[in-house]
Amino acid sequence: MSKPEGSMQVEQVDERDSAWEDSRPRFRVYLHGSGEGSTHGWTDTYDITGADVLQAIDWAQRQAGDRLTYAVALVRDDAERERCNPGCGRGLVWLVGMDGNDTTEESSPDRDVQRRMLLRRDAPVRLGATDRAPLDAPQPYSHGTPDA
Repeated sequence: MSKPEGSMQVEQVDERDSAWEDSRPRFRVYLHGSGEGSTHGWTDTYDITGADVLQAIDWAQRQAGDRLTYAVALVRDDAERERCNPGCGRGLVWLVGMDGNDTTEESSPDRDVQRRMLLRRDAPVRLGATDRAPLDAPQPYSHGTPDA
């Protein structure tokens, strides 16, 4: 029996199958000025370095508050793609959410991702104090409102 597209799967693997690691990731945070029932709207985008994924999520949630939606991606630079097509070597791996302005079909797994983005306004990801972003990190928004 095959799994429906987009359903979560868990598979045990041999950890020795990876050949490299990146101990200094770059995360990209998208803040969406979306509507009440839609993730579509204006976008403000930030790159975060010197943090782990939990700190990036915390920072995004603090900016978004209960007014904006957010998404977090891992930025990947692919040297081979850059060599073959200059200016096109950078890409994203979505970790939380997705591009809020992408159009999705009602039955698409991406539609569920967008619904969960909207629900996080009222039910944010809970993080312990040790996983929060530093309070001295730049804060361009205060709970969904741009700081002047």
